[in-house]
Amino acid sequence: MDREIVKRIVDEAREDESNLVVWDKRDTFTVEPKAEVSVEDEYLRVKMEDGKATVYVEYDAIYKLVVEKDRSSRPGTRAGFGATRG
Repeated sequence: MDREIVKRIVDEAREDESNLVVWDKRDTFTVEPKAEVSVEDEYLRVKMEDGKATVYVEYDAIYKLVVEKDRSSRPGTRAGFGATRG
């Protein structure tokens, strides 16, 4: 996935104080708004659980990022971007 697209989605999640859901080759995980997310040159770095865990995800390994919108307005509403390799 392109770094600029990742940056735009991370920024949207921050602004909305929403969860960020990341799908990569190995796993799916949810990043809460209080987590420290950093868009680096080659990877996305996420410090979670009050700094006890740090996750590094290379952009090429990410195939879907979703900003999980507030569910109080519309249940199941998600906005995001998925990438496939051709």
